[in-house]
Amino acid sequence: MEIIYHQDRDSKTVLEMFSDSDKIRRNFIDPIAESLYEDIRRSSSLITAPFTINKKFGQLTHDEQKVWYEYTAGIPVKLKSLNLCIRPFDDFCRTCIITDEEIEKLAAIDQGQFFPESAETGSGLLNQNETRRKIDPKQVTLKDMPIAGKWYFRELNYLIPPQFKKIGFEIIRHEEVSATTPVVIRKLARAIHSRYLHEIRKNNPAGENEQDLPESIYPGDEGNQYLTDFENLPDDIKTSNKDNAYHIPTKLLSIGYRIRHVQTGFKALTLRLSADEIETMARVEHLRWSWDKRLNGWIYGNIKDNGRKIHPGLIPYDELSESEKEKDRELVSLIPALLQDIEFEAYPVNPEQIRNLSYSIKPHSTIHKLLNETRKLNNEIREMASTVPSIDEKIKIINKKIEETISEVQGSYNYAHHIQKTFLPDDLFVRECFPDSFVLFKPKDIVGGDFYFFSQKGNQIVFAAADCTGHGIPGALLSTIGYGITDQAVNELNITNPPEILQHLYSRVHRFLRWDEEETGLSDDMDIVLCNFDLRTNILAYSSVRIPFYHVRDGKVLEYYPKNYSTNSVENGDFQFLSEKIQLKRGDNIYLCSDGYTDQFGGLSHKKYLRSRFKSFILSIQEFSMPEQNDRLYQEIEQWRENNDEDQTDDILVIGIRV
Repeated sequence: MEIIYHQDRDSKTVLEMFSDSDKIRRNFIDPIAESLYEDIRRSSSLITAPFTINKKFGQLTHDEQKVWYEYTAGIPVKLKSLNLCIRPFDDFCRTCIITDEEIEKLAAIDQGQFFPESAETGSGLLNQNETRRKIDPKQVTLKDMPIAGKWYFRELNYLIPPQFKKIGFEIIRHEEVSATTPVVIRKLARAIHSRYLHEIRKNNPAGENEQDLPESIYPGDEGNQYLTDFENLPDDIKTSNKDNAYHIPTKLLSIGYRIRHVQTGFKALTLRLSADEIETMARVEHLRWSWDKRLNGWIYGNIKDNGRKIHPGLIPYDELSESEKEKDRELVSLIPALLQDIEFEAYPVNPEQIRNLSYSIKPHSTIHKLLNETRKLNNEIREMASTVPSIDEKIKIINKKIEETISEVQGSYNYAHHIQKTFLPDDLFVRECFPDSFVLFKPKDIVGGDFYFFSQKGNQIVFAAADCTGHGIPGALLSTIGYGITDQAVNELNITNPPEILQHLYSRVHRFLRWDEEETGLSDDMDIVLCNFDLRTNILAYSSVRIPFYHVRDGKVLEYYPKNYSTNSVENGDFQFLSEKIQLKRGDNIYLCSDGYTDQFGGLSHKKYLRSRFKSFILSIQEFSMPEQNDRLYQEIEQWRENNDEDQTDDILVIGIRV
């Protein structure tokens, strides 16, 4: 029981399973011993073993079975020696991260315990032919054993975790347990699969038939059956992606970091990984992949056989080809952006390292500043009036009412923020659409009039950046209307042509706001740039109203202005939207943004940031990944604003995408 890690919900079940020796044997020893023997018997046909196992477990003699029962009973003690424990799982079994060096240690323990018994009795885990060599067992170590003997003991231990899975237990370390939720894990798994699909498209620039592509990342995908949306994947591949997501904290732990949810009101910066850190995590990812295959019945063999679940990739990381290593490196390099998407941050395990990494930047909201300053003023008044009891009592009553009002206002804004955050695209979904991308969304007053839209329709991604009149609650109301109508056009009416979407959007918004009615109607409107990107051809079609977008290629910034409508066409109801197309290339960057960034006042001279400075800055950060560009854009505008202690002028929205 000291070796079993269990939570409160599992404790009764665990105690019942291991309450006496008969139940221990029935629930633990017997099933694992038989299953382990049968699996090693299947494996022995692949590599020449130092003995012959040709009988089924039920055909073994009592003494022969006894060796396997005793071996199984000693497994938990071996695991404890490596700080490993077991625990029950519900519907999902995490893979165990046990290194090849640890397997070697476990194998050495087995050899030291069972080789002497084999030499003395001939009934151990090795056969009599091996014992006739008359070698003093005390002088034989795993290092000195023949290759076949080494393989045997190592393979025994590689097969242990799958046996635990069969009886409903998983092997973990206490340190690997994290607070990630199933909902977050599923989102991460979808993003990981999306990265796989983009990797396929990246290696297929000519737009060949995907069914003709060679087998890719997933082993066993000979017919490319995994080139589909996440929801349509086979269950085992879904589980593999979820397992990958579950082990993100483990991979970060390998380089000295844990993860935690970012505090409310803070923005996490992207963790920057060194080449050595990426290499270390890539090793852990290969270990995870290898154990994932083993837990699903795969074993090592020189030639891959999908039917018999044999795979040559179940080898140490150092023995992989450079191309296979690169797949692992690319996958772990995505982790910092994924963490930022789910509002988690990485922090060093050693507190001394905290000062070496800037984790978060606190945003400035006009509402938050007003509420905080009001509280501060109230406290100062109370201190001044404390010497006069009658006045102090009145101040207390007034303060109570002010606090209640502040709490009500703050609660309303926070809930409005929750609503807006709920309908805006999830950061992980944005990364599904474009793996190397970012959305910098910084409302002026907690909620804003800017909104962004992403939707994938087959091989086409429709996305937009919009700026509604106003900010705060009024702007948020308009953005809710605009987003809802855009979503209706794309996801209900299946309109993907940008001009047609804008036609639908503006006609419905104006009717909704009663634009054509005198006195009662509202003249508020929105600016928007709306794009359709074809994943097969890299052609970007766009339509725009008063918002340009920026295209960076070969060290130059091209600014595309909205040229397809007359100045008064939107205002007089004469909607004539056209679409222009741009052929993008791999490595191109595009940026969509509202005017909140470029109109921000700041600097030493109280001036606007302006488009020219924005274009120069994005050109200066092209060497960085998109998540890192997000951080630098954020820091740049905050520094610009703080130079003269300026309030945020307007809602800020910047979208960056690398093709």
